Amino acid sequence: MHRLLALALATLVAVVSGTALAADSWSDPFPGVKRLHRQTSTQNINALVVDLCAPGVALRGTASAERKKKTSTFGASVGAQAAINGDFFSYADYSTNGPTAHAGQVWGGSDHTYVAPLAFGAARAEIYPHEAGGGPEAWAKEVVSGHPTVLWGGAPRDNNGDPLCTNRHPRTAVGLSADRKKLVMAVVDGRKPNRLGYTCDELSALLKELGAADGMNLDGGGSSTMWMGGNVISYPSDAGGERTVANHLALFATGTGPAAHCPVPDYRAKFVGAGGWPGGTDMTLLPGQDVTGYLEFENTGKAAWTAGVTKLGTSEPRDHAAAFAHPSWSGPNRLAVLSHDVAPGKVGRFDFTIRAPDEPGEYLEHMNLVREGVTWFSDSGGPADSVNWMKVTVEDLGEPPAGELGGAAGSAGSAGSSGAGGTGGKHSGGQATKIVDEGGDGCSVAARRRAPPGLWLVLGGLLAGRRRGRRQLPI
Repeated sequence: MHRLLALALATLVAVVSGTALAADSWSDPFPGVKRLHRQTSTQNINALVVDLCAPGVALRGTASAERKKKTSTFGASVGAQAAINGDFFSYADYSTNGPTAHAGQVWGGSDHTYVAPLAFGAARAEIYPHEAGGGPEAWAKEVVSGHPTVLWGGAPRDNNGDPLCTNRHPRTAVGLSADRKKLVMAVVDGRKPNRLGYTCDELSALLKELGAADGMNLDGGGSSTMWMGGNVISYPSDAGGERTVANHLALFATGTGPAAHCPVPDYRAKFVGAGGWPGGTDMTLLPGQDVTGYLEFENTGKAAWTAGVTKLGTSEPRDHAAAFAHPSWSGPNRLAVLSHDVAPGKVGRFDFTIRAPDEPGEYLEHMNLVREGVTWFSDSGGPADSVNWMKVTVEDLGEPPAGELGGAAGSAGSAGSSGAGGTGGKHSGGQATKIVDEGGDGCSVAARRRAPPGLWLVLGGLLAGRRRGRRQLPI
């Protein structure tokens, strides 16, 4: 009995709070976009969680000449995948309460102390607290405004002295994640018994739940509308249905092309090339052989790379001891240390030596850039840990075919096997070393064929003539 009473009480509390009988339905309507449809006995909510770094994702505001349209009409006219209504506005001339913009042309009201602009530009998305003022910055090309700010730094803003916030209304809201890589667009239906609407506190909780750190309320009431894929998917509260509004925010999510507003991270790199390795990057080595070369990466992030701090480390898994580590490395998991600062847009070179393992076989090592004590580049902007890799094939020289080399070659092979020079062993055909950027920036080489029988005479002469120093395999 006590358990049944507790369940009934919990259900009553849930009904009062508007979360009764919640049923969340998630879908992926477009590349980089997740849709939440949440239905309870008292609420109907639609939200889009947008990956601003997904290919083809971009946002668009409304031009002055495009004002006074329904959200569905505007979304369809610009070829968007989805759209929501925008700012509070005047019915007299459909001018907006705060600044709005398309393609850098700003119109509407001023950025006063009760306006929170949401702005998009090249590789950037920003939202501002409503009290900030100052107007859209020069980089901001697409802008929509609203009020008030309901979430800031992951904490709800206290707007409980504002009747706009304490009363339940249909709501349209937007939010950005702290790293500015995720946009939330939400519409909460209202003014119906089974669609009561939200307060600003409830709205801030929803935005935070969906990954936003900062968020604001847009025009609500009968204006609140979400259009997606050719249909209005929310329930506008006006008796006549969807309302004509002043401005809008349109979402493009085509799956191809640049991510227009993906922020440039502090640490990001692009593989440029390699050099210095004997015979190019096509290496097949003798056991214990040392070879020296370099890898070059372009700094595509915002922060400079610092000498002695930015390094080339082993990955997949991170920080493991490399099979071909060399004594000159700062550690068995750090192939190279940057010797000079590299500004954004410049190329940094990582020189290092590898030592082929003594045992014949193939050795695959992945590597990535790391700012020691701060971040791996794959955690910031890339490349991924799996992208850049080197594969070393250590030759197995084996015993030469009968009659090919005779005693001299046999003696040389024995000397090498005993450790003199560190290059003895057997021969077998193998695959060459590869330095590859799987994202398309690297280079790969074909497998080396098995050495023809006549090459044994050459190898025998080289091995017999070697002293204690190392000698690379002719290629």
